[in-house]
Amino acid sequence: MSIHARRASAAAATSLFLGLLGQPAHRPWSGERPPSAAALRDAGLRSLDPCKLLTREQVESVLPKNDGGTVAHSGGSLIRGVAASQCSYMNDAANIFTVIVNVAVDDRRFSAIRPHFSASEATRVAVGEGGWLRGEADDMKLTAVKGRSVLDLDLMAPDAGTKSSALVTLARAAIARL
Repeated sequence: MSIHARRASAAAATSLFLGLLGQPAHRPWSGERPPSAAALRDAGLRSLDPCKLLTREQVESVLPKNDGGTVAHSGGSLIRGVAASQCSYMNDAANIFTVIVNVAVDDRRFSAIRPHFSASEATRVAVGEGGWLRGEADDMKLTAVKGRSVLDLDLMAPDAGTKSSALVTLARAAIARL
């Protein structure tokens, strides 16, 4: 994939992600009172900075010469009571590493974001309370769970398929900080 195509793809994905988050909240449990500010705070929904989960040096293991990361989104999501935060890293070659964290305020809302992968879709990895690694040569993804939090790491780079071990190490470090 050319640098221009990769940048366009990243821009489109970020625009789609942010556009979806800007829509009115999905209310699968209509009639239910929204979570209180205290419940949101207790669940960690108000203070999460996804760019602080990993150091720049840690990210260098999968994305050399990265820009240090930028918070692309931090706040609400389409599901009331679930917060979404995204940190995106890029380098001069337009390779991208993304950290996304979704945190649910309660078990009911967590059931809406809990990841489910079959053995044919992903390889189980020992990260948090459950981790799954999947992808292709140029796009590797790792999803892990801790409590009511779901961590997603996504590496888009020509050598992404060779960085599985490094992604697992990064996911363990990030999960430990949640």
